Amino acid sequence: MIRSFPAHPSRLTEIRTFVRKQAVLAGFSNDAADDLALAVSEACANSIVHAGGSTITVSWRSDGERSEVEVQDEGVFHRRVPMPELDGQGGHGIPLMMALMDEVAVREGTEQDPGTLVRLVKYRNRRQSNLA
Repeated sequence: MIRSFPAHPSRLTEIRTFVRKQAVLAGFSNDAADDLALAVSEACANSIVHAGGSTITVSWRSDGERSEVEVQDEGVFHRRVPMPELDGQGGHGIPLMMALMDEVAVREGTEQDPGTLVRLVKYRNRRQSNLA
């Protein structure tokens, strides 16, 4: 299933609702559905804040064992190290996605080839390891 959304903060609730609904339909627990929705929301928020495009495309695929969500924008990925003292409350999106998902991949949009793609994978029956 593929949905496109305007790249605006007011659409993040609609995006989370879409992802959460797909996750529940795919058989994920409420907690796992919330994790998926939050991770996708973070990817979309990063796109809205940093990419400067007009549209975000969210693609959902599920095969029963795993679900994959791709977030595609029209922008350029600016690689940087998060600096909390400069970023304030921001700069935690990618680490949060990595903590919530089983797999995270980013194909960076460039000036020559714009359009960043974030791929998030969650397995239905895999438990996250908790590191102390």
